Amino acid sequence: MMRRRIFALATAAAVVVGGAMTMVLPSAYAATACTVDYTITREWSKGFWAELTVTNLGSPVTDWWLRFRQVSGQTITMGLDRLPDGYTLGSGELYPMTMLRPPAGSTLPTGASVTVRFGGNYRDAEPEPTDWVLSGQPCNVDVGSPTGSSQPTASASPQPSPRPGGPSVSLTSPLPNDFFAARGVIPIRAEATAAAGRRIERVEFRERGTLLAVDTTAPYAFDWRGASPNSGTRVTATAYDSEGAQATAEVRGIRVLPPPAPGAAPALKAIGNRIRTVTTDPRPYRPRGIIRSAAPGECAWGPIRWDGPVDDASVGALRARGVDAVRVVLSDACFVYTGSPTDRQNRVGYVDEAARYVDRLVRAGITPIVSLRQSDLLAVRSFWSAAAEVFGADNAVIFDISPYDFPAAGGTGPAVAWTCWRDGGVACAGTSLPSFGVQEQIRLLRVQGSFNLVLAAGIDGGNDLRRWLEYRPADPDGRNVAAAWRVDDRSACATPACWQSTLLPVAAQVPLVATDVSAGSAAPTFVLRTVTWLDQHGIGHLRR
Repeated sequence: MMRRRIFALATAAAVVVGGAMTMVLPSAYAATACTVDYTITREWSKGFWAELTVTNLGSPVTDWWLRFRQVSGQTITMGLDRLPDGYTLGSGELYPMTMLRPPAGSTLPTGASVTVRFGGNYRDAEPEPTDWVLSGQPCNVDVGSPTGSSQPTASASPQPSPRPGGPSVSLTSPLPNDFFAARGVIPIRAEATAAAGRRIERVEFRERGTLLAVDTTAPYAFDWRGASPNSGTRVTATAYDSEGAQATAEVRGIRVLPPPAPGAAPALKAIGNRIRTVTTDPRPYRPRGIIRSAAPGECAWGPIRWDGPVDDASVGALRARGVDAVRVVLSDACFVYTGSPTDRQNRVGYVDEAARYVDRLVRAGITPIVSLRQSDLLAVRSFWSAAAEVFGADNAVIFDISPYDFPAAGGTGPAVAWTCWRDGGVACAGTSLPSFGVQEQIRLLRVQGSFNLVLAAGIDGGNDLRRWLEYRPADPDGRNVAAAWRVDDRSACATPACWQSTLLPVAAQVPLVATDVSAGSAAPTFVLRTVTWLDQHGIGHLRR
């Protein structure tokens, strides 16, 4: 299901409008004017993706609209590029009421449906909207209902707050937004402490209110086995003390991934200083592959111009040669906003074309490493938002967020250069350094719901890793960041002595991948000598 999501994202906003049809309705909807089917397709600790389908069961409506009420603290911020042409979705001054509107003059016939997909963020409550109304007619309720409001949505089990003198409890495993293999083991661990004079009698573990296990002795633990694939769930631990007081801790965004298709590339995760597969039999993963680049600066409707073949036959040939990773370098030209009416079409079309190639790689057992040739800071933000939307449900995809043009320390001083590399900010622009740091890129991916493995190369075009560990970017929401490195025969760090002193200390603490090994015609043996050294030290690599 996750693998096909890449294409579902490109088509989920399609409008399905049919003529009159015969429908067999549930008895609860026998007298309704319209129905709304709302599904959360992915949920994490701070956000969600959802799909809604509204069906008109009454008379045809022209210039129609769908209104609904968002829960407190929920905002719709994602997927607006992929609405059908001419559609709008938003609240404006009406918040928390939100309106979906088609182009002026649109008609929704009897029995016709419209499906849209969108995402957003929320704070505490379940992200389930209520009070659906289609052009003045309430949906999912009898037409004769005196209230005219929708049926209440189901909620999770009550989450009691600690009371004075009661116990305290925290979940130490799993962590928010973590993901696991189906039929694998999810370790659930809690720490519980009773107030003075009391004792902890039991800790109950639940998944969305369903009791999983009870533990009466410390350490409080449960190995959850056989969990079914899901799009993001919640786990709670409730501690009860000897006086009947209780407290609950919750962790959100726990995903159980479906098994990959036979021969497909697996989901990946950084654990310690190794990349490991997220499978029922986890194993270390070290990429050995090539680089495939789209034409720089190209933004036109139609197929992307690549520097090599990208069809099924070429992908199969790569796999037969033992290639297990391809770094897919894209251009940000389509994401530079010009105000043209074709901007949205170009952005969506470009990333969908890239997604088709990425999907071919995944199906062939090759890990795609999506990278960006950066030229415009606003375009970079827009690109990674789109990448999170399209690829974020498939953890077989890696993101390489390394800026190509980040200079060496030079006259600015190493501390300034590395601080700007990590944190960015307006002060960096005054020193002619990029103001969009890798920390912000990681945050942007996570807030958009992507918890894919992220690679970040250092300064001097990615060749200098001397202070990478000191300025290591944080990833509190995903905990899935590794180091990247680039080198050619003209780089400052292009000798085994430099590699020994700078690469190996990094590789001892975090996963390290050489994402671009290349050379000019004057150094015909450089690439072979470099990848041989990398292989000897267990470092994955991609070469031109």
